[in-house]
Amino acid sequence: MLLSERKGIEPIIRPRRNARTDRGPPSRRSAARMIRYYGYRLWSKMVGYGRRWMAETAISRFKALFGEHLLFRKPRWMDSELTIKAFIYNMLLNIQHAFERRNDVGNWAPAGEGKIEP
Repeated sequence: MLLSERKGIEPIIRPRRNARTDRGPPSRRSAARMIRYYGYRLWSKMVGYGRRWMAETAISRFKALFGEHLLFRKPRWMDSELTIKAFIYNMLLNIQHAFERRNDVGNWAPAGEGKIEP
């Protein structure tokens, strides 16, 4: 049994246009039937296809900020290091979102930044 199956995660893989509905894995047969019945756009919205880019973007930003390597080698400390880095990353995101909200409302912006008043 795959780890994804044990965790209850179902992969979402777009079948080919000419995919058969009488052979292959049940999830692919089901997806092919749904695409034929509902169309690709509605199927993709129903099952959440096309959201992988968000996770890949977050991981790419995380690696750009902290690098790809860990300082510690023992699993216990590796876990702690990643937890701290994730906490810092989330704090930075929260600060960025708070700054953007304040800037959009026009209530507050650092000197020389933000909206220009006529």
